[in-house]
Amino acid sequence: MFNKEFLYINAIKYDTQLKLDYKKLSNNQIIEANNSVFLVNDDILSFDIAHKLNASQKEITNTYISTLLISDTTRLVPKSISSKLKDCEISEFNNEFDIAVLKTTLFETKNYFEKTGVDYIYSAFHILNLHLEQNICKNQLLIFLFNNKAFILILGNNGSIVFNKTADLPTFESIKKTHFYEDDIAGQKLFDEIYYLELNEIIHDTLDDFYEESKDVFIEKIVILYALKQLSNELITQLSDELLLAIDYHPVNIDEEIFALTKDKHLKKSFIKPRKKAKKTNFNNIFIAIFFLLAFLTIYKLFNNINETKESTTPLLNKFIDLPDHVNLNDRIEKQIKSIFDRIPYDIVLKDFKLTKDSLEFNATLLNDDSFIKSVEPALKDIYNQVDIEIEDKNKDKKNMLDAKIIASNALNLEGVVYKTYTDKYITDEFMPISRVSEQLKILFPENTIIKFNSSRNEDITKFYYSINMLVKTPTELFRTIEMLNNELYSINVMYPIRMIKTINGLEIEFKLVFNQSK
Repeated sequence: MFNKEFLYINAIKYDTQLKLDYKKLSNNQIIEANNSVFLVNDDILSFDIAHKLNASQKEITNTYISTLLISDTTRLVPKSISSKLKDCEISEFNNEFDIAVLKTTLFETKNYFEKTGVDYIYSAFHILNLHLEQNICKNQLLIFLFNNKAFILILGNNGSIVFNKTADLPTFESIKKTHFYEDDIAGQKLFDEIYYLELNEIIHDTLDDFYEESKDVFIEKIVILYALKQLSNELITQLSDELLLAIDYHPVNIDEEIFALTKDKHLKKSFIKPRKKAKKTNFNNIFIAIFFLLAFLTIYKLFNNINETKESTTPLLNKFIDLPDHVNLNDRIEKQIKSIFDRIPYDIVLKDFKLTKDSLEFNATLLNDDSFIKSVEPALKDIYNQVDIEIEDKNKDKKNMLDAKIIASNALNLEGVVYKTYTDKYITDEFMPISRVSEQLKILFPENTIIKFNSSRNEDITKFYYSINMLVKTPTELFRTIEMLNNELYSINVMYPIRMIKTINGLEIEFKLVFNQSK
């Protein structure tokens, strides 16, 4: 596999970081190696990272991107039953076990690299298997700590796996959300203590569970492998004293392990097959191409001569269909909403509003009976030609307060505003069915967002229409969502009307959404 020039990129996500490791090979020799780290917090690869990876792939055709499952829900299953798991994808572990992962979990990782593509996806269990291939492990508790998971194996007298499980571990982000957190320095100390206690409990529970099932194997040693060091040597010594067992605690070079997994011997272990790479055209293909080109030009010239004798008013159809510029459409809506919020005066309390392209309606409590004339109407007159008020009721608690509906119509163009435009190319490699588009949207939008498919339209462009219902704390979360949509390499744009309703649980936002793609 390592002939000519190849580029191998490991893209490994560590909680809030994405590490890229590059190895460039020529004639089976590494001629260049480097790495970089990015801060990430989204459920899909950001535009700048995707652009960097795609630039590398354009430069070297034989570029292979490898990763570990972002949410590793894998488990070891006996080979005798692995083929019966219909909702899982299966990868080989060893002669006795396979690794099973839910198809939805695998889709999450594949979708994360949607903008760049990915060739190999592995589990942390694959890293453990490499350790077993390279080391003699008997009567041993083997643990691999990666992100917020502990992957656990117990090896028997002959080195075979007699017990396995996974367990969740705390993350620093989860500690930050507790009321014990004060600052990063104190928070790190708190995290170290909680991490140690959780791991201690996991090991005790694992030993208890195992000895309840097995009386033939006695564990003599614990080996803990880690990608990032969380425990000090002092804590490891303390843990060893408590358990009365020797503990080896040493790092694993994830990049080197993944690089080893991508070699011929281990290719079959990936959950997916690598993408086909473009091949260089040989001279025979060039001669064939020239032959067909000359034939085409001859036929074209003959056809053109015949066509010149006829009059025709039929316009030529454009072969390529431009998709709607979703960045421009979304930016217009976002700037319109922001322009309204900038003009809502402080002496009214907004309850809800409905926004269309040309009009605005909102219910509010005016804190003074002259608020409309003095502040509301003059502010909105900057962006609407007509502004009216319908007084619903005078507030009985305070005599100067009014409950009213404000109606603004005939929207004016925002002065001095420059709208963003989409400058990249949309992904058009394959047509995405409704089910896949819906899954994509679920990943993009915040948790608990209600996404409902409404209808579709098939013309030059296929359009899937959705209704979106979000519950957020502030409008800023809507703007972040729009920014995330703008970073997509798909044409996904927000549509009017936009509704916002203030509830006891937060701000409920409703709008339409359309996913555009070529037929």
